[in-house]
Amino acid sequence: MRVRSQLPRSARFFWRALTLLATAGLLAPLHASASAAPIELSRARIVAPSSVAMGHGLDLLGELTIAGRPAIGRDLVFVSRGAAGADWHTIGTARTGLGGMATWHVPAMSSPADYGVYYPGIRGVAASSKAVATVHVIDVVASAPRQVKSGHPARLAGRLMMDGHGVAAQPLHFMFRHDPDQRWHAARWGRANRKGWARVQKKFGRSFQVGVRFEGADGLARSPLAVETVRVVQPPAPPKFVFPFQDPGRAMSSSAWTQDQGVDLAYAGNACGHAAGLVAIGDGVVIQEGISGFGSTAPVIRMSDGVFAGRNVYYGHTGQVFVHVGQQVHAGQKIAEVGCGSVGYSSSPHLEIGVGVAGGPPCCPSMHETSAEMLRQLLASL
Repeated sequence: MRVRSQLPRSARFFWRALTLLATAGLLAPLHASASAAPIELSRARIVAPSSVAMGHGLDLLGELTIAGRPAIGRDLVFVSRGAAGADWHTIGTARTGLGGMATWHVPAMSSPADYGVYYPGIRGVAASSKAVATVHVIDVVASAPRQVKSGHPARLAGRLMMDGHGVAAQPLHFMFRHDPDQRWHAARWGRANRKGWARVQKKFGRSFQVGVRFEGADGLARSPLAVETVRVVQPPAPPKFVFPFQDPGRAMSSSAWTQDQGVDLAYAGNACGHAAGLVAIGDGVVIQEGISGFGSTAPVIRMSDGVFAGRNVYYGHTGQVFVHVGQQVHAGQKIAEVGCGSVGYSSSPHLEIGVGVAGGPPCCPSMHETSAEMLRQLLASL
């Protein structure tokens, strides 16, 4: 006689489902020893770059296997957090395709982050643990002076950073161009020190841009290009004529000046010595010291630039001098002082300054031969 099971219909359905799950390998054994590790039916894996460039995005790749086989058509959950220990936030869900793979795009990164992926299972059944990857951010900053003088080297620097901290011993690529629409050229390399800084020097005759980039290495992504603009300025042209008094505002009125071989002029109050300094009217070379009738210290300068270039300028009735024969002098440089008392043929402290004729002797021109030329320059320079 065959006895039929008296189990309720709902109980019979439950045991049939358990049998099917066990047959498919999707259910852990009902009885396990206390020391046995739990069986993980599903496993998630995440693939991500270890670093990306500042402001760049990345693609996360998630892989799901169930019972060791790729799971197709299942939803993987992608999550992120800013730092270890912070709360996880869901960034999206993607369905697996061939090979059990699913991807999620992160549009841009500005700071390091942890990314994770997991399979939530079906009503919690066969859920996976979370797979985690950390992604770092690579960045480069450029440093350059805003402007340099033409002919002077510009000191340029770049710093390689990961997550805001310097990265040492890596090469940084320095590139140059004159205009933003030009291609980069004249590459140079510098190696980062322990704080991540690399430095180079370069001369340019015109304004330019410098670009600094890290080209990447094992585990370190290529950085963005950091750009700085340097303005190259030309040195100011030397003045064509500098008034010969160190303090022109203290000169006697031009109405008191007189002409003979040169132009006679004096400091107010007939000041002399350290209170009455004299400067070079332009660049030149001292060719003589001492002139008959003008004193034993009177210098003669052969001018190399300015309105009297190639001609000789003399300073008569000087006291102490600070330059000597053969010495190069520059416009505005203090070269002497007005002599005190009677120096040479003079009745009071003053300066006679004159210019010789082109191709003439070191000193001096004839009466009124060139004095008008000197007078015009003196008046124009005040």
